[in-house]
Amino acid sequence: MKALQIVGKEQYSIIETAIPDVKDFEILVEIQMVSTCPRWDMNMLGGINMFDYSREPEYPLPYGFPGHEMAGVVKAIGSGIRKFKVGDRVAALEHIGDAPGAYAQYVCFREEDLLKLPDSITYKQAVSFELLKCVMIGMLQLGDLKGKTILISGLGPAGILAVQMAKLWGASRVVGIDLNQERVQFINDLGLAEAMLVSNLTDEKFDFGYDCVGAAPSVQNLFNFVEEHIVIFGVLRGELKYADHLWFKGFKLESYKYRGLVQRDHDLLIDLVANKGLNMECLQTHHGSFTKYDEAVQLLREQKAIKVYFHPQEDFEETSVNGESL
Repeated sequence: MKALQIVGKEQYSIIETAIPDVKDFEILVEIQMVSTCPRWDMNMLGGINMFDYSREPEYPLPYGFPGHEMAGVVKAIGSGIRKFKVGDRVAALEHIGDAPGAYAQYVCFREEDLLKLPDSITYKQAVSFELLKCVMIGMLQLGDLKGKTILISGLGPAGILAVQMAKLWGASRVVGIDLNQERVQFINDLGLAEAMLVSNLTDEKFDFGYDCVGAAPSVQNLFNFVEEHIVIFGVLRGELKYADHLWFKGFKLESYKYRGLVQRDHDLLIDLVANKGLNMECLQTHHGSFTKYDEAVQLLREQKAIKVYFHPQEDFEETSVNGESL
């Protein structure tokens, strides 16, 4: 099979490697679609460790890495698998760590890391379920959103999902803010939520805040507008100063809390997309070729693409630039 491997800073190769052997309690997936996760792709190709910006990643990366948002079909199962069968359509729910990544034609997953897809959900809707899961876990930390107002900072892929999720779960007002006018316009044009530039927010107040940036100034800005509870979804960079005016309010500032999934989480994810109409396809703005992976990452750096998606069974070959395809 073919796979992409990042071998150094701004360096990658297309390699030939064996289709993984299926071990006990593993599932072999033929990947039909995989999507970038912008910060991961920009950092890993750009020589920056995802969680420690002072050092480089250890090159070469495992092949297929950092691809982890994928959808595909089950091709083989190991002994002990009970919930999946060959032919099931699935999406990834978990990052696969240091194991080979999903920028490849086949990958093995643990049973608990996959979500079985109903026929009503397309691969393009399903490919970024891993991100939707992460956004959902953080959003659930805020508690019941019904009748609450919420301010969401950052309109990258996570923020685009967060504004929709908050509306669908009953928030009375949802506002997304960003520094990029094109992202603000994108949200407003699609009618996903009310969006505005950070500078246009004045003296309004919101019950909840959800930060999808991770930079300290973004969270610090939310302190000026949020009355009750902020959850930081983005990987925090920088230090925060707890504002004096929050002292007597019982104000809660909370980091994202990773946890495993239960069946209710699976049901909520399917319901959001299949029944409530959360728009997942809007994230996938550009179609790429792995042979031009550097160009795909550059589109992410310039914020011209929200996400770039690939079809691993086809996109290891040269393709010409055509509209929004690489």
